[in-house]
Amino acid sequence: MLDGLGVRAGARRAAGVCAVLLAGAGILIGMPARAQTLDEQYEYYLGGHCQNLNFARSGPRYQILPGQAGPNLLAFCNGPPPTAGPSESGSFGGGAGAAEGRGEGAEEDAALKRRRDKLRQQQAETPTADGDVDLGRLGRVSTFLSLDYLHERQKSTEFEAGRRSDGVNGTLGADYRFGGRGVAGLALKYYTQWGDIDTGGNFDMHGGGVWAYGSWWPRERLFVDFTVGFDFKGVHTERSVYRETTIELPAGDTTFFNPKPALAFSDTNSREQSAELRAGYDLSLGSVSVGPRMALTLRHSDLDPYLETGTTPMTLAFDEQTAISLRTQTGLQGTRAFTLGHVVLVPQLNADWVHEFRDDQRFITAHFAEDLRANPAILRFLNEPPDRDWFLARASTAAIFPHGVSGFATVESMFGHSYIDRYRASIGVRVQL
Repeated sequence: MLDGLGVRAGARRAAGVCAVLLAGAGILIGMPARAQTLDEQYEYYLGGHCQNLNFARSGPRYQILPGQAGPNLLAFCNGPPPTAGPSESGSFGGGAGAAEGRGEGAEEDAALKRRRDKLRQQQAETPTADGDVDLGRLGRVSTFLSLDYLHERQKSTEFEAGRRSDGVNGTLGADYRFGGRGVAGLALKYYTQWGDIDTGGNFDMHGGGVWAYGSWWPRERLFVDFTVGFDFKGVHTERSVYRETTIELPAGDTTFFNPKPALAFSDTNSREQSAELRAGYDLSLGSVSVGPRMALTLRHSDLDPYLETGTTPMTLAFDEQTAISLRTQTGLQGTRAFTLGHVVLVPQLNADWVHEFRDDQRFITAHFAEDLRANPAILRFLNEPPDRDWFLARASTAAIFPHGVSGFATVESMFGHSYIDRYRASIGVRVQL
């Protein structure tokens, strides 16, 4: 998953932003044993004319020998290290990341299909009374379209900076019904997400995916759903980076920027393979149905290595990164059906607890983009530790019309997460042929 992408708000001495793009593991050599941020790595390597980068130098002005650094890093690092450092300094950088919400409209659509099929079966067994809804003959082939809107706010933390993002997802699918016990289908997804970084800069992502899904009803009130999919995203980021230094003088403190604020540009691609198994059981109490829901989700995400560009020595070259997430979702669902004229309305409430088992805080590795040596200095820094537990609340309404047409609308909110607030709204329509 790509919810590990992010940015960081800085600590007191090394305030800034961490461009967190999934993680590789690593051990930091020659640095303090405490957790490292990108800002601390910037300060360690760029402080004192980059003495810790260990460039080969010569001459009375301690110039870097040719062929070791690009023009921006060369100009910044040339010169002898200072005999006394500034009183306080910090590096600032920005990064962008993807929120998790790929669009969950298909989940509501699957529940809608189960409810509609159940009502049709009930009507097939019971004569239609005057004023009841005639849902028509049950078809085997269906098509559906769902649209999602997502808004996410990530708060600033020690390792990642805050960001706001919005996204729109669309899913188009078709499926086939096997008797009265199973459905299988394919769906195509498209999504786009864009946002701003609190410390400066922005990001946007575009991508698509292919998904296979199905449902099985081993018993009348028991169902099992599955989904397996592959998603691909292109990620463009513009993060603001700079280094702030404060010098204490008798007349008062003086603050200046070196390097000055500038944008670091990057483009890369990510791939995600996902599989989910979901099950539930409904207890019927007249027109009301209540039952437990459980889901197990496995996601494997890969981010290609990428190189930043810009007129600043702070651009980086990130290594390939991988993350694996294993989550459970446990909750309760309640529904009630209403008949209004020729339409059946089915309001629904869901409350779920989400627990992350696998994903952990990870080291990200990179080197300066303008460090041209065969063995450049490696920066290693941490992303924000994933929250282990949070909750989802969802309210939706399905509408079942005659002639095989149905639809749904949903709103969902995340709460209880330590640093992310997320809201989602979905609408969808299904036509049974």
